[in-house]
Amino acid sequence: MATIQYGIFKNTIPYAKQGTGKKVMLFFIGGPGNGIPRGLGFSIMVSGLTPLLKEYTIFAVSRKSGLADGYTLRMMSDDYAELIKQEFNGHVDLVVGISYGGVIAQYFAADHADLCDNLVIAMATHKINENGLKIDQTYAELASQGKDREAGVAITRALYPAGIMRGIMSALMWAVAPSFLGKKSQTYSRDVIIEVKAEAIPTPVDLLSRIKTPVLMLNGENDLYFETGSAQEMASIIQNATSIVYPGKGHEISSEKRFGEDILEFVAQNT
Repeated sequence: MATIQYGIFKNTIPYAKQGTGKKVMLFFIGGPGNGIPRGLGFSIMVSGLTPLLKEYTIFAVSRKSGLADGYTLRMMSDDYAELIKQEFNGHVDLVVGISYGGVIAQYFAADHADLCDNLVIAMATHKINENGLKIDQTYAELASQGKDREAGVAITRALYPAGIMRGIMSALMWAVAPSFLGKKSQTYSRDVIIEVKAEAIPTPVDLLSRIKTPVLMLNGENDLYFETGSAQEMASIIQNATSIVYPGKGHEISSEKRFGEDILEFVAQNT
């Protein structure tokens, strides 16, 4: 694996830098919670991006710390726009948002598409279903109390369908959960609750209709958070959306080999 450099940008957004490519990719990671996974957790999260490492330097980014009550997903999108202007001279080549970061990327696509050349929304739609939201609420409550292992196992229920693999991954998550949640800021216990409250608000349909830039949507057929029907609806509203659904896959598709390959193909078609 390529060397990973961790840090915090001036506006308090944490990052993990990987790769040596000339192009820059911002990777809006999942949540809720603004810690960036380390060790095995990080490796699993980014394994599908391996095909991009030669061409791109990838910055995995989470969210600001010290969030105010009522902080919204649109505000988080604005934070990313501010970050690009401050740290990358107002432009990056590629933005990829997954899961929680994929919902934020919908606001980014509508409000700040001029700051990037290509945009990918993965493992996310404009409507999180009730079961998925409950899982995240449980996760956030446990994480805010410092119960990292219990929180990690709760989230594993969403990442893997019921069966032997879920049992194996739950046991593994119990072991690696502290590194999976990442290094916590001093305000993490409040931030993670504020983030999950923001997630409960659906993306307005009129916002999706304002997205003009070409967007690649990547979703799993059996995603417990975002159903295939809502992915189809979202793709029909966004004017220039390309939608790919991975048959038989759940929420965790960013570790799939074809994930990075599909992104590169999309970029090539829109260059």
